[in-house]
Amino acid sequence: MQLRLVVVSAATVLALVSAWHSGRHMWHRLDQDYATYRSYTDLQRREAFFSLVELPPGVFNWYAQYLGRGDRVYYQVEPSGLSSFLDLPTAVELVGNYYLLPAVQVTDLRKATVVVSYLADPGLLHVKFVTQKRLGLQLMFVSRIRAP
Repeated sequence: MQLRLVVVSAATVLALVSAWHSGRHMWHRLDQDYATYRSYTDLQRREAFFSLVELPPGVFNWYAQYLGRGDRVYYQVEPSGLSSFLDLPTAVELVGNYYLLPAVQVTDLRKATVVVSYLADPGLLHVKFVTQKRLGLQLMFVSRIRAP
């Protein structure tokens, strides 16, 4: 029992020292971020993420109007590069998982209620859709399989 108390005490002290040591750096970073983003409007804050991944926010605003709570989204994106550290399918999933909340991603098409297609033809999935919306002439679709 005495050994357990010593180990727990040592772990607690180590955690507190670590928090104290890294805390000042974190507060400095938070202050910098606050100074950068405090003047942003709500929309600018919501769309700031897009500048990091170089995807157009308008497309995701369009997707969002057709998705809602309970939706399980399958992302259909043709394999393609985007930058030196991120491919297009990964970027669309990252942005979609954040921007299209409260809908959630599924990787199995059979579990999906809706397919979000980004530069891809949903007809190639060979699934029957109850509704389908297309963004202009682009290969951007929201294809509903069933209600959530």
